[in-house]
Amino acid sequence: MAAARKAPIAVIKRAWERIAPLQLAETSWDNVGVLVEAPFPKEKKQVLLTIDLTAAVCAEALALPGCSVVIAYHPPIFKGLKSLTLSNPLQASLLKLAASGISVFAPHTSLDATPKGINTWLVEPFKDVTATSEVVDPTAQPPAGFEGAGMGRIVTLSRPLAVPDVVARVKKHLGVEYVQLATPDEETPITSIAVCAGSGGGVIGGTKADMLVTGEMSHHEVLAKVASGQSVILANHTNTERGYLSAVLQPWLEKELNTDDESGWEVLVSKKDADPLRTV
Repeated sequence: MAAARKAPIAVIKRAWERIAPLQLAETSWDNVGVLVEAPFPKEKKQVLLTIDLTAAVCAEALALPGCSVVIAYHPPIFKGLKSLTLSNPLQASLLKLAASGISVFAPHTSLDATPKGINTWLVEPFKDVTATSEVVDPTAQPPAGFEGAGMGRIVTLSRPLAVPDVVARVKKHLGVEYVQLATPDEETPITSIAVCAGSGGGVIGGTKADMLVTGEMSHHEVLAKVASGQSVILANHTNTERGYLSAVLQPWLEKELNTDDESGWEVLVSKKDADPLRTV
């Protein structure tokens, strides 16, 4: 008798433990893992990656006849729910997906902390001038094979970079036309850079790096950094995360799924996922 076929979400969970084990996540406040498990899952092998599970991304997933799992980096369920109704747009998306046999998985900070995760990708623009690279907030007792895990990254440069050069490298890497810059002096050479995806002030705000690169910080955090002689680049929250999906995660996850006693898996990156803020 042939072995019973595993539900798609079970295959995702097993492959994910080789990419970014959920124990790496900041579980004291984060909400990671399987958030919606379809009771009658599609027997399909297509995964849709997105940063946010918006109504547009939900519609995109529903229009894909082969989609069985949506992996949403940001957890669409973050706080306790007292009901699930169609009157709430986010809850409606979750209900529609589950009813269509599509499960939802959220990795969030496990993908930040893993050694080949988003924050490692964020320092790639400086790899040609990186002398040392360290984790800002190391994970205590990471699982075997994930030594070096943790939140944020700080690199010391082998030669100084000018502020405009750092800005240009960040914009090119993230694929954005504009970022926000706060600096006490554009002529000050940059010899160290700290990065953290998303809202990174709490992770890298205490470092002594010459330049901090993140998605967003509060007004007063930025003022304090500039007053202390540091520069800040803000690129908008999800702009520091979205490029990682196609550059790193899509091929990585597809490879892991297709070597997990399985074949035929396809991983897609959402075309509808976008930063909610735009320049006008």
